[in-house]
Amino acid sequence: MRKQNKWAALLGALCAAALLGGCTYESGPKEFGSTNFNTTPQAPPEGLTESPREWLEVALEKGRTDPEAQKYWYKGHVKNQILARSVTSMFNGAVINEKGYNVDARIAAQPYQYYRIDNKHFIRAKDYWVTARDEPLAFDVLAGFEDWLPFMDQAVQIEDDKVYGTETATFQLRITGAEWLAKSQSPLFEPLRQQLGERPDLEYILRESTIKTTFWIGKEDRLIHQYETWIILPLPAAGTLDQQVLFQLYKYDDPGIEIKDPAEVERYLLY
Repeated sequence: MRKQNKWAALLGALCAAALLGGCTYESGPKEFGSTNFNTTPQAPPEGLTESPREWLEVALEKGRTDPEAQKYWYKGHVKNQILARSVTSMFNGAVINEKGYNVDARIAAQPYQYYRIDNKHFIRAKDYWVTARDEPLAFDVLAGFEDWLPFMDQAVQIEDDKVYGTETATFQLRITGAEWLAKSQSPLFEPLRQQLGERPDLEYILRESTIKTTFWIGKEDRLIHQYETWIILPLPAAGTLDQQVLFQLYKYDDPGIEIKDPAEVERYLLY
C-alpha cells in the first residue's frame, strides 16, 4: 500500500501540472489507437503556414490580452485509473479573467462548489456556503501551458476538427515524464526533483511514462477550444497508472456570463 501511495503521488503531481497547464484503459500495454502518431515533420495543411509552436503562442497571447477572450464557459473531466480502481471527476463553470470564476464539480462522486470574486472565496459544503479559509490553486485554464512550448516543435498537426461548431486546427505531441520534468517550470514538480537522486525507481517510471497532449485551436479566432492530456505511468509488476484530463472552453465573451455579487452568497454563509 505504501508503494501504491507513492505511485499515486507521482501521478498526482504529473496530473495536477496537466490540469493546470488539462480512465478507462485496462492495465497492460497501451496504444493510442485514435491517431497515427508520426513524429516526422509534416507540411501544414493548405492555408496553415505557421508551426504548431506558433499556433500555441498566439492562442496563449490572445487568451491573455484579447478583450473578447476574457470570459468563457468551460466543462471537462478528469479520469483516473490506479490498478483496478477508476474514478471520474466532472467540472463545469464560467470564468471572468481578473474578476472571478465558479466551479461546479463532482469529485469522487461528491458534489463540490467553489466560487471566487475579487479576493473573496467561498465553498459550498452540503447545503451551506462557508468562507474558504485557504485559497486553492489559482484557477486559470491557461496556467502552465507555457510548459508545452519547448515541446511544440515535436508536435504534429492532425486532422482538423470541430468543438461546439468551431472549426479547429488540431496539434498533438507525445513526450515522457522525464522530458516534461526536465523542462517544466511548474512548482508542482519540485518534490519530485528533490527525490530523484535517491529514487532510481522514479527515474525509471518517468523515463518509461507516456504523456500525450492535444490542443484544438480555433482556425479563425485562434483561441484554445479544447485540450486533452493522457498520462500513463508504468507500475512495476502491476500494470499502469493512468489519467485523462479533457476540457472544453466555449462561448467566449458570452454576454450571459456573470459572476454573482458576493453579497448574494454572504447572506447564506454558515461561517
